[in-house]
Amino acid sequence: MQHYALIGEHLGHSLSVPVHEAIFRHMGIQADYRLIEIPRMRFREEVPRLMAELDGFNVTIPYKQEILPFLRDMDDATRAIGAVNTVTRDGRGHNTDVPGFMDELRRGGIEPSGKPCFVLGTGGAAKAARVALEHMGAASVTMVSRHPQEEDEIDYAALDTAFSGVLVNATPAGMWPDVDGCPIRREALDAILRRAAGVADMIYNPPETVLVRAARQRGIPACMGMGMLIAQAVEAEKLWQGCPMPDDLVDTLTKELTPQ
Repeated sequence: MQHYALIGEHLGHSLSVPVHEAIFRHMGIQADYRLIEIPRMRFREEVPRLMAELDGFNVTIPYKQEILPFLRDMDDATRAIGAVNTVTRDGRGHNTDVPGFMDELRRGGIEPSGKPCFVLGTGGAAKAARVALEHMGAASVTMVSRHPQEEDEIDYAALDTAFSGVLVNATPAGMWPDVDGCPIRREALDAILRRAAGVADMIYNPPETVLVRAARQRGIPACMGMGMLIAQAVEAEKLWQGCPMPDDLVDTLTKELTPQ
């Protein structure tokens, strides 16, 4: 029996267990998957133990960057992103969020190629979104932060006038249980969405956030993070199992697991 897990600080919103259990069932893999909440004060002592005990694990908020010093190595693409969401038995770090997010954009009918793109947030998920958008040919990628520090970062007030193109939410705003939350001020939302060619929210719980609902009501191509969650989980399993997965597995699991 193989043992896998998701580590993070607060995991009550997570749907990773049913996703990986569905993969195990479809592939006939003898394994289990669990959630491991780690308080920040215990992170440094818990991670080495888990790396010795588990056959692999996923990493989520707020540890996608904090995990880096514990890794034996990373592939070049992950090193460029600077954030890890998957760790293999040999202690190597990987980032399956990038292919997962690219897959989700394609499924949602969002085409970043040649368009300016704006990513809300500057954490590990935001860094993965940026790399994915650049791979897909975005004309530019601007990060939106409460406290901009780099040349390609702006604050939320500047977004009101600077935005046009594709909008990506890589913050927890709107995530369960705060399902009424929105990363954009309500009074600015309508004006911003009028200039949107697509809206992608990396949140997967609830099934539809305030931001995505508002975009869909205006006929704007929009997608949630459920497809991304499933696609990145399949990519993680490829790494853990050392074998390919069926091409239609993401489609099958998305239909099976997405609430109707």
